[in-house]
Amino acid sequence: MPPKKKGGKKGKKGKGKGDKDEGTPEGGGNIATPEPTEKEILLQQELEKVTGDLESTKKRVEELKSYELYYLNTIRRKENEWLQQEGSRVRVESHEYMSYMDKKTTARQTKVITLSDHNKQEIQDIKRQEELLKEEFNQKKQALQNLLFEKQNILKKTTEELAELNTYKELQTEQLNKIKELEKEVMTMRSKHSETIQSLKSTFLKEKREYQQDSDSRIAALEKLANKEAEKCLTDHTNKIKLDNRKLRRELQELIHMTRVYQAHQRDLEEQRKQLLREQQYAEDLKILRSTRQHKVLKAFDLLGEEADVEGETASPS
Repeated sequence: MPPKKKGGKKGKKGKGKGDKDEGTPEGGGNIATPEPTEKEILLQQELEKVTGDLESTKKRVEELKSYELYYLNTIRRKENEWLQQEGSRVRVESHEYMSYMDKKTTARQTKVITLSDHNKQEIQDIKRQEELLKEEFNQKKQALQNLLFEKQNILKKTTEELAELNTYKELQTEQLNKIKELEKEVMTMRSKHSETIQSLKSTFLKEKREYQQDSDSRIAALEKLANKEAEKCLTDHTNKIKLDNRKLRRELQELIHMTRVYQAHQRDLEEQRKQLLREQQYAEDLKILRSTRQHKVLKAFDLLGEEADVEGETASPS
């Protein structure tokens, strides 16, 4: 804009000189044109030099504009790619979270006995996921800080280059506003990410408390049922032992009674055996006594030759 003004002034000056030149013949007739002085030559050279610098400055400004446009398009493209990646990552994380919640619900119904170990494992998994999220957040934060640092460096260089050109302060202000908007977007994304993490954390803690309460109530119910069953089993077992003891006692009493009967019968049999032995011994003694008496009688009557017959006859009746 100032260069155009300079050009306009130059044109006016040229026209002024032309008017004077045209007016000179009228006033002076055939007066010869004076030779340019050394000062005029230096001013002409300075004018040409300034004109060349102005043209080079315009070219440089055009290059800076094209570079700025390319830089802004690159930033927008990178932002769009990053937003698409973030959207894909959020969808994947949401899908993983839903799958995790489905698995967690299924495990809640099927693994009541191993509840404590399962809770510990889930807590460890959540802690690992939280650490991964923190690490990912720190990495993204570092990446954004690096990007912001690069933008600040580029802005600094651009500001230094544009500081020499007072006519492009408006462009500088626009770039600063865009950078501020980018910084605001970065801060907004950070706050949204922090809110998302806090929401996930609060949701997890709430579900953990509910799950713990449900688990405690189920464990208490199972413990009560187990105690009741144990008491019932103990009572049944005690009653069974009492019945078995009574039955065994009756059987033992019957065995004792039978043993006493058998012992009494054995004593009777023993007495009978002794009686039979005494009777047998008495019969043998009687037989010997008879034989001795007969032998004495036969000897007295000299009937020794017939002793065998007499003994045979005596033995057959007995």
